[in-house]
Amino acid sequence: MKAFALALLVTSISCACSSTPPAQADRNVSFTCTNGESISVVFSPANGTAILVRNGENIELKQQPSGSGFMYSNGPNTIRGKGNDLTVEIGRMVPLQCSSE
Repeated sequence: MKAFALALLVTSISCACSSTPPAQADRNVSFTCTNGESISVVFSPANGTAILVRNGENIELKQQPSGSGFMYSNGPNTIRGKGNDLTVEIGRMVPLQCSSE
C-alpha cells in the first residue's frame, strides 16, 4: 500500500511539472510587399518584441495592445498584422501592404 501511495505521489508531481508551458522560441517570418520589396520580422514572444529587417536595417519594436491580430511599435515605426497579412508603417511614408510567403 505504501509503494502504491508513493507511486501515485511521484506520478502526480511528474504530471504537475510537465504541464508547465515551454518558453516560446523566436520566429523569423519573411514577407513580400505589394511594391516588390522583401522584408522579414523576427518575433520574440518571450521578450514582447519584434525586429523588422528592411533594407539591411534592424528596427526593434515593442509589442502593443491589439484588439485583433498583432501590433508592434517604437513610435514612428509600426507593424500590424493578422494571419498572413502585414502592414508596415514607417514615419510618414505610405504604409506597405505585405503578406507572408
